[in-house]
Amino acid sequence: MPGLVAPTRSPASVAVASSRSRRSTSTAISPSKAADPFEAAHVDLLLPPSSPFCSRITILSSVPSTQDHLRSSLPTPPAVLAAEIQTAGRGRPGNPWHSHTPLGLWVSLLLEIPSAQLPLLSLLASLAAADAVRALTQLEPTLKWPNDLLLKNRKLAGVLVETISRPHQPPLALLGLGLNLHQQTSDFPPPLQKSAISLWQASRQRVPRGQMLAAFLENLTRRLDQPAPEAMEDWRQSCLQLGRTLSVRVGTTLLSGTAESLDDAGHLHLRLPNGSLKKIASGETDFPA
Repeated sequence: MPGLVAPTRSPASVAVASSRSRRSTSTAISPSKAADPFEAAHVDLLLPPSSPFCSRITILSSVPSTQDHLRSSLPTPPAVLAAEIQTAGRGRPGNPWHSHTPLGLWVSLLLEIPSAQLPLLSLLASLAAADAVRALTQLEPTLKWPNDLLLKNRKLAGVLVETISRPHQPPLALLGLGLNLHQQTSDFPPPLQKSAISLWQASRQRVPRGQMLAAFLENLTRRLDQPAPEAMEDWRQSCLQLGRTLSVRVGTTLLSGTAESLDDAGHLHLRLPNGSLKKIASGETDFPA
């Protein structure tokens, strides 16, 4: 795929290396009080030399939004921008993302990928984030269509995909990931304390941000090179919504029905009460899943 080269190190070796590193860095110290150094040079060392993201990572102490910063600075893709904190982080659809503390992975990527792959990017990114969590913690996140990772039916991470149009060229993709790592209950605002979760809350494992970022980037590279039908089958296996009754908001319209399937284009097939089948390319499903 243009701009990205598949890594030479296998996913199995990533999991082994990541697990070894995790064992050496895990601690019972309250993560909100412990240091978590976050440096681009260290992330580069964790990536295979063939990774398209080597030497393409910038980490800033504070930005309003990593998405907006990348959009305005517009470096040559692929580019990765992470921040210790975001003062105006946002998710889908324009909702604020609570990221004003250095307790999670707040990162955006600028990518040049085939236009046909753009509709699947949020699903591939959520798969890659789940792959990284699984490799580093042995936890099994589930996926909530179209862009969320869940643990214990609470939100662990979310993905945001936007595009940047270019004259006479395919659009660039802006991929944002927010993944809760070190928070305790009191670190979330009261409205989120029962619906959000961190890796620390779920496992008492403290995964460094640099390690999670490297694992995500490597798994994203692999997922982008994977045939779409294979990736979507993996997505279906991790999605607990299929077969259940859902409410889906599409623009200002709220639809309710049974989630029958997810096709290889990433569209949700919703069986409505009148028996008709609605194919939905983009929307927001109810929470919890």
